[in-house]
Amino acid sequence: MNHKTKSSKSEMLFTMGFIFALIAAFGTFFLGLRIGINKTEAKYASIANYDYVLETDGSYQQQDLVTFYFTVFQPYQNFKNSYVSTMDKFHRGAHGDGDSISSQTLKDLLKSAQTQYKEVASYQVSSNSPLLLEAQADILKSLKLFEEKINRSLKSTSLITLAKVSENTNNQDEFLESAVNFGLQAQNKFYASILKWSSKYDKSIPDSFNFNGQTSIKEWKSYSFAVKNKAVADMMLKDKMYVSYLPQDMTAKIDQMITSGKASSLKLDSVRSVVKILTETEAVQENEFLKWKPAFYKSESLPELPFFFED
Repeated sequence: MNHKTKSSKSEMLFTMGFIFALIAAFGTFFLGLRIGINKTEAKYASIANYDYVLETDGSYQQQDLVTFYFTVFQPYQNFKNSYVSTMDKFHRGAHGDGDSISSQTLKDLLKSAQTQYKEVASYQVSSNSPLLLEAQADILKSLKLFEEKINRSLKSTSLITLAKVSENTNNQDEFLESAVNFGLQAQNKFYASILKWSSKYDKSIPDSFNFNGQTSIKEWKSYSFAVKNKAVADMMLKDKMYVSYLPQDMTAKIDQMITSGKASSLKLDSVRSVVKILTETEAVQENEFLKWKPAFYKSESLPELPFFFED
């Protein structure tokens, strides 16, 4: 009996020791992950610390926006589209072996992140437009964090996934969350810069805007196109909508839903409710804006950015 008691105690101690060791291992891993993220962010935060002047009447000129588009935004979109496409294929079971993404696919994504990083870092954005400088720094941090995550996945042969970052937040990878967040912050600042450009040419347009989650469809109808796009960029950042389409594509689908009467027939009375339907049904595609531009936006004054004009 005494032997059994000693045996039970030994087993219990062994079990408790194992559990504590497991907890310690997980704690060490997540602490290392957090430290790694902080170091990566800190290393590239200095990129935003250019000696730039405050905003002036000369800030956010069309040339500033166009240069940013070609030297920063477009290279990042090249990586982002490759990443989102890879994740979409994986989640449809069309990529990899069903359990993971192939090593070669990860290596291609890694090379893309590294290539686009070098390209974006090689240009200095106009020091006259602080939001664009900050957006460039955010994109560089996003690419560096994606590179770090992909590298870790290659070394550990673990699965790299995104799905919808807003789902299962307790299980999200912190490198991935930070990489996505920085990318969406950069997008938000770019569209805030476009809004500032628009306000210079139309004094009825505010030079800044923050979306109110309770905005009604009636209020939405009164917004200018530039304000609508900034509102959508705000929603995409808040909801972690890391997708291939751009804010103006969502704007166009919202306007189409409202104008066609579909929003009314579905008894949707807020912009949020319309966006919820559009995202849940995956109704928004790339280039929706160009598709609906002749119907809704012919009279809009737009900066000469390719994504507003290329077909």
